[in-house]
Amino acid sequence: MFQAIAIDISLRKATTRVSLKLSTALLPILLTAAVLHVFSEAIVVEVVGIVDGGTVSLVRRAVDRVSVGGLLILYVDSYGGYLASADSIVEYLISSDIECVVYIPPGGKAVSAAALIAVACGRIYMASGSVIGAARPQPDDPKVVNYVASRFRALASKSFRNESIVKLVEKFATESLTLTDEEAAFYGIARKVDSLDDVLRDLNSSKPTELLTKDLWDGVLSVISDPLIYSLAISLGLFLVVAEVLVTGFQGYAIAGVLLIAIALYGMSVIPPDILVLTLMLSGALLVLVEFLSPGLQGFSIAGLALLTLGLYLNLRSRPTPALEPLAIGVAVALSILGVFLGFIMLKASQAIRLRKPKLREVLVGSVGVAKTDVGPTTPGVVYILGEDWTAYSLSGKISAGSRVVVRDVRGLFLYIERLPEEQSP
Repeated sequence: MFQAIAIDISLRKATTRVSLKLSTALLPILLTAAVLHVFSEAIVVEVVGIVDGGTVSLVRRAVDRVSVGGLLILYVDSYGGYLASADSIVEYLISSDIECVVYIPPGGKAVSAAALIAVACGRIYMASGSVIGAARPQPDDPKVVNYVASRFRALASKSFRNESIVKLVEKFATESLTLTDEEAAFYGIARKVDSLDDVLRDLNSSKPTELLTKDLWDGVLSVISDPLIYSLAISLGLFLVVAEVLVTGFQGYAIAGVLLIAIALYGMSVIPPDILVLTLMLSGALLVLVEFLSPGLQGFSIAGLALLTLGLYLNLRSRPTPALEPLAIGVAVALSILGVFLGFIMLKASQAIRLRKPKLREVLVGSVGVAKTDVGPTTPGVVYILGEDWTAYSLSGKISAGSRVVVRDVRGLFLYIERLPEEQSP
C-alpha cells in the first residue's frame, strides 16, 4: 500500500516537472503572441464635466470613428450626470463591440454616472490621487437604486468575471462606496499608472491618433439635455403646434414646434440621431416648398435651406466614412444650386416689393366707368369704376344713368367725373 502511494507521489512530481517545463517552454511563445496584438490606432475621448446628451453624442461620434483593430480610450474626469445619458453610452459601447479602456488622470474622478461608464469598459487605469465609485442615485428612490445596482452588477459580471469584485462594484450604487486608486488596484478593479503613456505602453499601442472633445453641436445638446430646458422646449413646441392650428393660413409655427419637440426628445435620448436628422431635412424641404408655392420674400426658403444644411451636416458628422465622398459632394452641389436658384427668386421678389406702388388717386384719375345713377354737380350719384361702386359728383352738368364717364379728380372718397366725349363712346 505504501509502495503504491510512493509510486503515485513520484508520478505526480514527474507530471508537475513536465508541466513546469512545458509552461516554461511555451511562455515565450505566449508572450510573443500577446505582443503581436498591436492596436492600429488609439482615439482618446475626453469625458469630462457632466455626463449628458452632449457626452452621448461625443462618444457615439468617437465609436463610429474607431476602425477595426483600433482602440477607444475614455479620458474620464467627471462627477457624473444623468442616468439616461450614461445608459445610452453604456448600451452604445457594448453593442459596438470595440476595445474600450478608461483612464482616470491624476487627481481625477469617475463617480456616479461616470463610474457606470468606466465599469462598462471594464479595463480601468487610475493615476495617483484618483477615485471611482459614489454612484448611489439621487433622489434616493428604492426602485432607481435597485435598477442602478443591478446595472452595475451586470456590467461588472461581464467585465471582471469575479464574484467578489462584482459584489464590491455593486456597493458603488447601494452604499455609495468610493475607492482610491490604491484600493481599486488592490481589489483588482483597476490598474495603477502614472500617465496616459503608461496606459498605451501597457496595451502595446501607439501614440493617440486623434483626440476628440465636445464641439459646438455637442455643447448645444448638453444644454437641451438639461431637464429644465427640454421641458420648456416641449411645452413651447406644443404651444406653437396648437397656435398653427388656430391661426388662419400657414405661418410656420407648427414646423418650429415640431423641431423643438424633436430636439428635446433627442436631448432626452428618446429618439436616435437618424430621426432628428430626418425631422430637420423634412422640415427644411417643406419650408422650401412653401416658398415655391407662394413666391415672395417670406424667409421660408432661408429657414428651409438652413435646416437642410444642418441636417446634412449632422448626417455627415455621424458617418464613419470621410465627409468628402462622391455622394456627399453631389448632395452639397445640388443644395448649392438650389440655394442659388432660391436666392435669385428672392432677389426678384425683393425688387418687386421695392417698386413704388401707385397711390389710389393715381390709379383712379383717368379711369373710365359707367354711371349707375344720375350724377349732378351738387347731387351725388353712383358710378362703377375699376370693379367697384363709388360716390361721385359731376364736373360737367347732369350726367344720366348709363353714360360712360371718366374720372378727373379724387377728393377723399369722392370721385369727380365728366361725361366721356362722344368720340370715345362705344
